[in-house]
Amino acid sequence: MKSLSLILKPVPPVLLSLSPFLQVLVLLTAFCLPARAQIIGDIKHEAFRQKVLLTYTVNGLAANQHLEVNLYCSDDDFKTGLASLSGNGAGDRVQGNGQKTIIWDVLKDRPKLTGKVSFEIRALVLNDMNPSASTATGPVMTAASPEEKKSAVYAEMSSALGSFIIEAKDLVIAFRKSNDAMFEDNLMLRQLTDAVINYNTAFNKLNNDRMSYEKEVLLYWNNEALYNDVRYLFDYALGELHSANVLELNSALSTINDINLGKIAGRKNERDAKEKVLMSIYQNTGQLDKRIQELERRANRILYTLSNR
Repeated sequence: MKSLSLILKPVPPVLLSLSPFLQVLVLLTAFCLPARAQIIGDIKHEAFRQKVLLTYTVNGLAANQHLEVNLYCSDDDFKTGLASLSGNGAGDRVQGNGQKTIIWDVLKDRPKLTGKVSFEIRALVLNDMNPSASTATGPVMTAASPEEKKSAVYAEMSSALGSFIIEAKDLVIAFRKSNDAMFEDNLMLRQLTDAVINYNTAFNKLNNDRMSYEKEVLLYWNNEALYNDVRYLFDYALGELHSANVLELNSALSTINDINLGKIAGRKNERDAKEKVLMSIYQNTGQLDKRIQELERRANRILYTLSNR
């Protein structure tokens, strides 16, 4: 069996504080993969209550290969793999390309976690011993237990929400850099465009999958009040937050492009358009930032409830 060891190296650590009595929301460290083996990438991260959520994307994995993935923490110098992991992105048989999720239940492995910490994902690419064996006799189907189904739904929904929140925050950060120079700076304009594209990708995924998440919560948790909470959460994220502010920022970007392409005639009209778009960006990023904080608060509460029922 041939294998290739892939190690993800952490960038400088961040301050993290998690205890049974303290909830801290932080952005965790990102990672980079050695250039010689770009199989894992697009790593994102978020903290939800006493859990750490990491998502990453697998590309280039062959049909007859799978990954063995472990997560390590700097508090023991990356010596021992973390045990209390769930999601489809950790374990001895991570299969297929696409987005993967790791959820670490911190307080099951540590009494507390404070100070500056960083994480490391270690993945091993393994070739399947006999990929044709299953097709000869038919695949072996194992029925998932109710708890396994709940864990899978939780992991997928946490990942989608986490990605959406991260991209919304990045959108605010990108637009808050706006100034008069962006009307002549192609790099700054490109950064704004990329932030919008990345946000739209996360938005579309959440919007496309929300109905499935809502039905699965009602089916597996069998709790109508919790089902309604999840519905209202998605309504807030995809409705109020998106419609009230993000669409306005999209409109601002369109106006910036029009100005840069000379579609607004007259110096006075162009000057007025620049002032108006900068004011719109200032107002909407401020409002959006507050709505993201509220969304994060609601998401944490609901995800915490889902994980404990």
